[in-house]
Amino acid sequence: MSEDTDEQFTRRDYMMLHPFCAVCHWPADRRGRWMELHHIVGGAGRKDIPENWISLCNRCHHAVHNKLMDYGEIPRGAILTAKEEVDGSVNVEKLASLRRRKALPYEQEPIPDKFLRDRRQHGGKPWP
Repeated sequence: MSEDTDEQFTRRDYMMLHPFCAVCHWPADRRGRWMELHHIVGGAGRKDIPENWISLCNRCHHAVHNKLMDYGEIPRGAILTAKEEVDGSVNVEKLASLRRRKALPYEQEPIPDKFLRDRRQHGGKPWP
């Protein structure tokens, strides 16, 4: 999918509709972090479709791929939970099909408490 295509929903469209981190709710217009598009199902076979996208701040995006000192990591199942919170649903079957599977090797799980505390202290409520 090209970002210049008017006929399809683009990465830029998704990021404009999600101007905050889906995990910690850090707003895009607040200094100190920047927003990044995370592919829920990644790797060489990943598909560039809105069902597979989630907006994360650079800190939370790093925590999905690595452990953060004093915070740990964000499990893949917690990303599914965050996707459902911000988009109203998560199509697990569609995500699994991106890897030619019937199911994902993980299920939804709660967002870790440290990230939720950070959400309450620093991120606030998502916009709108």
